[in-house]
Amino acid sequence: MCFKGTCNTEVFNEWVSQCLVPELRFGQVVILDNATFHKSARTRNLIEDIGCKLLFLPPYSPDLNPIEKYWAHLKAKIKPIITNFNNLSDAIDYGFSMLFST
Repeated sequence: MCFKGTCNTEVFNEWVSQCLVPELRFGQVVILDNATFHKSARTRNLIEDIGCKLLFLPPYSPDLNPIEKYWAHLKAKIKPIITNFNNLSDAIDYGFSMLFST
């Protein structure tokens, strides 16, 4: 799911509902940082209603969120060459495909 603009509670909950929930299995733990849009009652309900748990990282703890290091690396590599949203979306897709390829 890709969208233009900034993320907010409505956009995040749509992603949780459409993309995350269908992939979760009973008993799994969803770990989130402390972004304001992660903390709505609807987010909690969407995750807990299927038997999963929600765990928030402590504030200011990038060491517990390894994806932050990847994002920093990816951003440094693609920022100089991105000229529009489509280029950015393609670059992120490519970056993730490289990360998860065997």
